[in-house]
Amino acid sequence: MKDYSTLIQEIIKGVGGTSNIENCIHCATRLRFTLKDGSKFDEKALKNVKGVLGTLVSSGYYQVLIGTHVTDVYNQLMDLPELKEKGLGVSEEVDSKEKVGLLDRFSRLMSDVYAPYIPLLATGGIASGIIGLLANMGIVDSAGLTYQTFYAIFYALINFFPILLAFTAAKHFKCNQYVAVTLGAAIMYPGVSNLLVTGEKASLLGINFTAYNFTGSFIPILLAIFFMSYFEKTLKKLLPEITQFILLPLLCLVVFVPLTILVFGPIGGMIANGITAVYNLICGNTILVGIVFGAFFSLVILLGMHWAITPILLGVMAEQGFEPALAAGGMGNYAALGVCLAVALFAKNAGDKATAGSAAFTNALCGITEPGLYGIILRSKWLIGSMIVSGAVGGLILGIGKVAATNFAFSGILAFSGWLGCVNFPMYCIGIVTAILVGFITTSVLLKSGKVKEFD
Repeated sequence: MKDYSTLIQEIIKGVGGTSNIENCIHCATRLRFTLKDGSKFDEKALKNVKGVLGTLVSSGYYQVLIGTHVTDVYNQLMDLPELKEKGLGVSEEVDSKEKVGLLDRFSRLMSDVYAPYIPLLATGGIASGIIGLLANMGIVDSAGLTYQTFYAIFYALINFFPILLAFTAAKHFKCNQYVAVTLGAAIMYPGVSNLLVTGEKASLLGINFTAYNFTGSFIPILLAIFFMSYFEKTLKKLLPEITQFILLPLLCLVVFVPLTILVFGPIGGMIANGITAVYNLICGNTILVGIVFGAFFSLVILLGMHWAITPILLGVMAEQGFEPALAAGGMGNYAALGVCLAVALFAKNAGDKATAGSAAFTNALCGITEPGLYGIILRSKWLIGSMIVSGAVGGLILGIGKVAATNFAFSGILAFSGWLGCVNFPMYCIGIVTAILVGFITTSVLLKSGKVKEFD
């Protein structure tokens, strides 16, 4: 493994020293710090550090973009004695003197709860895409065990999301994760789940209520774990320590399993219905959806706000079996690929050519755009415009073709099989090629005309 000690020391200096670090986690390309004093986050100094592609303050985190080798950097960072003794690395809501807005808190919650499952969703999408293609070709029987086994890699995750989300939600809200998982499993137990038909009347403990089925849902379990975390903290204060081993999990489950079914389920259902109504209103015009998501979703990801949107889109896909915005959103990634390819070929500066080439390779292979966005595109308003226009054109084509995702999958070569089963796959491919070509051509023209002066 490469030694990143010099880079790590520069990053620590840029975030105000180890004493200023309350927590640190990472995603696919970024280190995400929670700091005691945010004023010590020196963005200017960090951007000048060799190996740092950019910085961002969003969702309550102070983020340092490293690239696809971020895991190696993070592991070496966590090996520092002064950080190891703090026990960092657990993604959690950290009390801070700095005021964090509600939207940032919500985005942080969604990031903490959903981020661990994104690679699994993408992996499952690839598996189900390949097996779906084989079934359509008549090679595999769609009613057989082979098909169902590989199909389950993705859809079991979607189906049993309440159990999985309970685990990461409990980590975020700082309560017992194993009690939380048992709560999630209890509401998904077939003997319970089969009796909960959304919209129909049910009775529990002699109380009549309108049932809500938890399959694929995320709102009820988040509400349940949030309130259960406070209930658990209260019990720890009231119960003698010698009794907590048995009574804490018992009381939490006896109270919150029925409460989730009776209260949080129906409330979550109403919220989900409201979200679906707004979604249907916005997504009534597939062409408009294609243009908007194709143009701007890459920037939404850049700001970390996709965690507030992606769970909603996944919920819609779980309910109706397809979802158009996820497909259109990927066009911005391919537009960024076209921009980076043009810079790699036509920029005059050797450093810029190398950065763009590396970013284009990462984007094409894995669908990760941050190296290209931070290293190249965000340095010029013209290149930002090129990416937006190119993504919008690709999204327009998807909108015309009514293309929709049926799996969750990234863009890029490694995840491409996840799109084989999407609605109107040929038009999806045309959209990809168009987004790349428009991005490449417009950027080439901008470079040749001298509009993009950063690369002279």
